[in-house]
Amino acid sequence: MVWLLVGLLSSTLLLWQQDRSRDAVAGRFDNGVGTLGDFMSGVAAEALARERLQAQASLADPVVTARDFQRAVTGFGYPAALLLDGRGRVLNVVPEDPGSIGQELASRYDHLRAALEGRPAVSGVVDSATRGIPVVAFAVPFETAGGRRVFSGALPIRASPLASYFTSALSLDGARVQLEDAAGAIVAATRPFTTTQPTLGNQEPALAAALARDAGGRYESGGTWWRYSSVPVAGTPWRLSATVREDVLYASLHNTEVAGRVALGGAALVGLAVVLAMGRARASRRDLLLSERRFRKVFDGSRIGMVLTDLTGRCLRVNPAAGQIFGRGEEELIGRSVEDFAHPDDMGLTTGRMRDCLNGRLDGFDLEKRYVRADGEVVEASITSAVLRDEDDRPLYFATQIIDTSEQNALERERDRNQAELARRAEELQDANTHLADVMAMLSHDVRQPLAKIVGLGELLLEEWDTMPEHAKTHDVRRMTVAGHRANDLVTDILMLAQFDAGAMPARPVRMDLAHAVREAVTAHHVSAGTPISVIAPDETTGLADPGQLQLILGNLLTNASKYGRPPIEVTVSNAGELVTIRVADHGEGVPPEFVPHLFDRFARAGSGVATTTAGTGLGLYLVRQLALAGGLDVAYEPNHPHGAVFTLTVPRTSPGSRVRDSEHQLTG
Repeated sequence: MVWLLVGLLSSTLLLWQQDRSRDAVAGRFDNGVGTLGDFMSGVAAEALARERLQAQASLADPVVTARDFQRAVTGFGYPAALLLDGRGRVLNVVPEDPGSIGQELASRYDHLRAALEGRPAVSGVVDSATRGIPVVAFAVPFETAGGRRVFSGALPIRASPLASYFTSALSLDGARVQLEDAAGAIVAATRPFTTTQPTLGNQEPALAAALARDAGGRYESGGTWWRYSSVPVAGTPWRLSATVREDVLYASLHNTEVAGRVALGGAALVGLAVVLAMGRARASRRDLLLSERRFRKVFDGSRIGMVLTDLTGRCLRVNPAAGQIFGRGEEELIGRSVEDFAHPDDMGLTTGRMRDCLNGRLDGFDLEKRYVRADGEVVEASITSAVLRDEDDRPLYFATQIIDTSEQNALERERDRNQAELARRAEELQDANTHLADVMAMLSHDVRQPLAKIVGLGELLLEEWDTMPEHAKTHDVRRMTVAGHRANDLVTDILMLAQFDAGAMPARPVRMDLAHAVREAVTAHHVSAGTPISVIAPDETTGLADPGQLQLILGNLLTNASKYGRPPIEVTVSNAGELVTIRVADHGEGVPPEFVPHLFDRFARAGSGVATTTAGTGLGLYLVRQLALAGGLDVAYEPNHPHGAVFTLTVPRTSPGSRVRDSEHQLTG
């Protein structure tokens, strides 16, 4: 009875241990396939992201030559590629095929249509548009100044580099791994193909039948039982499946199971069988740990920065890609908080979200954050973090993926700056068009009016010369002369305006006698207009100004006072420390208060008062202000008391301490 009880107990324990070990090995195999599926999803996503950045950087020019496109495709690592415009037509192709340029291809391929709609896409197995062989393609959209474009690179099925990931990830002897698309066509596999159009049905018919029933389990083929597992590859139309013979999968358990059966042969060997079983179980666990380490190579080999941290944010494990982002080695990062490397302005961005994850309100989060490398360079990154929990839903770790987006963000900022510059240039063009319209309106009215008067009076004189009295002839000739002077003044203002807009009126200040210059301007104005003007100026008052431009400024101010003001008109020159002021005052009605802010604007004229009954272009005071600014002078307006207007021109002095002798000069007509 003791022997029987011990045997039954030993048999029960042995069978239970065998089932548990097999389930554990099978579970590890399923987890490994799942991890490989996640890795392939990351590979596809990274390939699309990198392809989009590179296409944006190298294929966004308005014209991409065949040579430039060939160089770009070589840099991508694709043997075949297409560049489409926003309507799905071929712009460039590798291998070069002139006959395909301009053809519309998007309607023939789902992944190209998706990319034209703005979504990066991975295709299933399709026939190459250029070579006619089965390929799998990666298509990404990107925006250019001329609109959207699509770049699609293709990998041939028979030489796909994707299969190289399978061998390193699953090291079981005889393990078979394959990627298939939704139609069952094989994208990549560890076994060589036996047909030109490989499908899972013609390559692995027994596995295809098993997958049609369930995503994982076991099936029999050729008298051998196989273990299989499959997962969809997120972000692609692919499914990853792997299969291995059960005798290979459970090879590490074989000796344990034999020892257990031997233990059933006699109670004397029960103890030894138990010891052997425990020893073999430990060996199995070591094998499982070794297999797990192999799977962790996927973590270390990822090109995306990956960090495993504790619940406080301290680094527990860091892959090399993350070390490159932070600019530090793994030994410098382990044990330190990721927040230690954050940009000062981004400190604490993740604290609240991590707290929400620990409280169960979030499972993970995404955000944009900046880090500072060891060399001081700022790295812009997009991070995705998720909390890992145990079977009781208690948080254990944070798994974080970090993608360096510095180059992408720099390209986007450059694009924004270019758009802002285009908007500014468009606004300048609009302003130029507005100014041109103002000039055309002035030419059509103000210039045509005096010319029409001259022509009309001239024709009248020609027709009635013999019958007209002398005083009427003289009167009409004077009217023609006044109109001619008016037209000449308008043309002078327009030419000066054009010179300012073209930047062709640079000031050349020299030391000069301002009192003498004022008297010359008043004399010239008196000769042309006949208006009496009094001058109060100290002799030999020197200042720094361009003589020609100063005469233009004074002439416009005197004309303005004569046209819109009333006598007496007074010009006063006085010293004010390091400056000399020239005041032109009249006793008219002055400037309406509401028009003062626009007094020196281009083409500005008051809507009330004497300006509504007096001809003018609104350019005189504008030109005064522009001439003053160009020569380092200043001009200002203030009301004259009790009525009238005062315009003050301020000129810098060249030497202090000049003697002042006041004198008053009265000019009469």
